[in-house]
Amino acid sequence: MSRESVAIVRALYEAFNRGDTDAIVELADPDVVVEDQGVIDGALYEGREGVLRFLAFQADAFDAQSAELEELVETGGEIVAVIRLRGEGPLTGIPLDGRFSHVWEIVGGLVRRLRVYQTKHDALEAAGLRK
Repeated sequence: MSRESVAIVRALYEAFNRGDTDAIVELADPDVVVEDQGVIDGALYEGREGVLRFLAFQADAFDAQSAELEELVETGGEIVAVIRLRGEGPLTGIPLDGRFSHVWEIVGGLVRRLRVYQTKHDALEAAGLRK
């Protein structure tokens, strides 16, 4: 796993926790693709505008969000990140506390692709490490 790619993934979670969407967009390739695999809305988001829509949708769905990075796994050209996401329902205040996994593809110092999965197993399988 390249140090640069790991540093980028860590910086993205730090920016997310600060609510710094500008920093997140700066680390996205202009042709970035975000694929939600049924975790939030199951949608496909394309380009930097898509990243902004994805973040806005997530912000509308949950208040006071934070993502704690628990584990990074190298998959060759991608990084699987296991995170603990916390927040609360905007209307109900019901707490959210769950683990999710992201598969990051970093090319040339920018995020080319992000896939969001419910489980580590699903993310590892998608990254070609499990069948």
